[in-house]
Amino acid sequence: MRSALFLLVVAGIGLAFRVGTPAEASTSAAATDTSTAAGPGVTPSYYMASARRDKATRLGCSNRRTSGRMSLFFGAPTSVRGGYGATLWGGADLSTAQIGELVKDFVRGYAWCRTSGQQLLIGMGTSNSTIDRRNEVWIVGHGKAWGTAVRDVAGWADRYYPGVAKVYGAWDAEPSWSKPRNAELWMQGYNAVPGRRPMHDHFSADGCPRDKAVGGPCNNGWSQYHLWRLAWQYDPALPMPQIYATSGVNARQWQKIDEYGARVHHDGMVFPGVMSQAAACRQARGCARVDNTPTQARTLMLRYLNLHPLTRQARLDTVTDMAWHR
Repeated sequence: MRSALFLLVVAGIGLAFRVGTPAEASTSAAATDTSTAAGPGVTPSYYMASARRDKATRLGCSNRRTSGRMSLFFGAPTSVRGGYGATLWGGADLSTAQIGELVKDFVRGYAWCRTSGQQLLIGMGTSNSTIDRRNEVWIVGHGKAWGTAVRDVAGWADRYYPGVAKVYGAWDAEPSWSKPRNAELWMQGYNAVPGRRPMHDHFSADGCPRDKAVGGPCNNGWSQYHLWRLAWQYDPALPMPQIYATSGVNARQWQKIDEYGARVHHDGMVFPGVMSQAAACRQARGCARVDNTPTQARTLMLRYLNLHPLTRQARLDTVTDMAWHR
């Protein structure tokens, strides 16, 4: 069981990059450097829609002033040449090994260009989208393959770039995208990997109650129990949910999920952060009423958590804001 008094340990990280000179790398990234625009405790995260390794390196360099938790999402689980991989948001499908190389290039760019003692905790992410089309053996296998790839890239970063970057898993799990049983199977696969790394759980709470904490139903057969269990009870899980709605409904839903865990299972959650999508919405020229800024997402989450003594939390260390990388 996870303790509600669990300690978040932010470890060091490290990397290097081989494309061009330091001056060339800094120049190429200067025009897109937005890593400090949102303020302290705010990081960018990305939908990774490009398979170009040089672009991944430049993206890492453009984040040279960033410190904290962030995630790189590579799309839905899929098969690649008889193995496992992800869809890369409509681009060419890539294997877990190829995705690992893109993460390494991002790390190299960041390490080469970072300006002082910043550290990144980088989630290597996929989702639960499309897994209902697969059988149980395949779903567990993909979870194991993803956990193994994350562990291997993390070991590489620890070895070559200590004190600069740590590599974690990341998972965009949404009730509308799969049955809860299949999401559970995927997590069981990930969790079964020896030496598996922690995971940024960027979950949604589609259709979940906003005013009750009794294990009530969510969309697609999910319940508050399933979200609490997957986002908190598995040891790798670090809950950083999607707080997109400007109405505050997402924050209300997660407060009730937390309250349910504390009230029914005596094991409340601790949130290291939350996710917003203001940058992605700007790139899409708007997404009405689900475009919280990082500040709004933080404010709403803390407001609702602190309405009840079972869910009080003094701070959120990170708000990570989604953007597209094409």
